[in-house]
Amino acid sequence: MDELGILRTAATVMTVLAAAMVAANWNARITVSGFALFILASIAWMLDGWLEDKSSLVIQNAVLLLINILGVYRWLPRAQAEAE
Repeated sequence: MDELGILRTAATVMTVLAAAMVAANWNARITVSGFALFILASIAWMLDGWLEDKSSLVIQNAVLLLINILGVYRWLPRAQAEAE
């Protein structure tokens, strides 16, 4: 498998795992971790889009990156409160 294939596989696995973590909503800590994983996945997909000259993939994941940063911002105080 070439480097691009590894990047795409990692991005896919991160996206699916993050979606499961956020959807499960077990607790705030797991939800925040899911959003953080979504951030990494978005960066990986943006890199793939940039390497393959796919501007739509870059734009889509730039927007998702911002949404997931908002998710961390909203859920992090709940996770900290649960930890205390």
